[in-house]
Amino acid sequence: MWNKIRNERGLMLPDLIASLPLGVIVMVVMTLSVVNFLLAYSDVRDFTKMQDDLFQTVETLRYGFVQSGVNTNGVALCGLMTANQVTVGESSVVMKVDGNPAQPIQSSYRITGEGMMKLRGNYGSQLFTSPNSSSADIALFPKSDLKIDGELKYRILNPGSAFSAEESEFNENTNTYMVRLLGVDIEAQVRYRERVNGQSEEDDLRMNTRRIWYHTKIFVPNKPSQV
Repeated sequence: MWNKIRNERGLMLPDLIASLPLGVIVMVVMTLSVVNFLLAYSDVRDFTKMQDDLFQTVETLRYGFVQSGVNTNGVALCGLMTANQVTVGESSVVMKVDGNPAQPIQSSYRITGEGMMKLRGNYGSQLFTSPNSSSADIALFPKSDLKIDGELKYRILNPGSAFSAEESEFNENTNTYMVRLLGVDIEAQVRYRERVNGQSEEDDLRMNTRRIWYHTKIFVPNKPSQV
């Protein structure tokens, strides 16, 4: 009778019970593999987004900003390629376009203490506002104020040294030096997740964040007006 049962197709109950632990182990390994893949994919996606957003921010600094819904008669907030008066502060770049003094065109790019680059500007008496709010400050990088562990998910780490005047030219009209070559040296960071309890600061930075360094120089082609 026993041999007849053993010759039938299928599994005996002892065999099935013995295989359960192995099946559980296989399922756990597969689950962990999927979770690790999703985490790695999310980290790569966030890092790539930081690269793209920072590149677009520098391009806005270079060429200017177009605000939808504001009648500027075809004139956008100026960038370095259209400005002819550029000055650099501790964490800001101010640009102006010579023209009618009654209708000034001015842009101010500044980095806040939290590490967000914002743009404020006007075309004549028209003050530009953010497309996402009624604020006069337009967030360029990051575009969102999402925070993780009390700090911005994406942020600039060196606001005080991000901009530098590589070459300047004295303007007799304003009695000041105007920037002709702007150095941009930005260190940015993305935070993937919160710091785990008991995790050292070094491990936190290594496992939960990633940084990028963006170096470039932008030439200001238009000379300041000499009156």
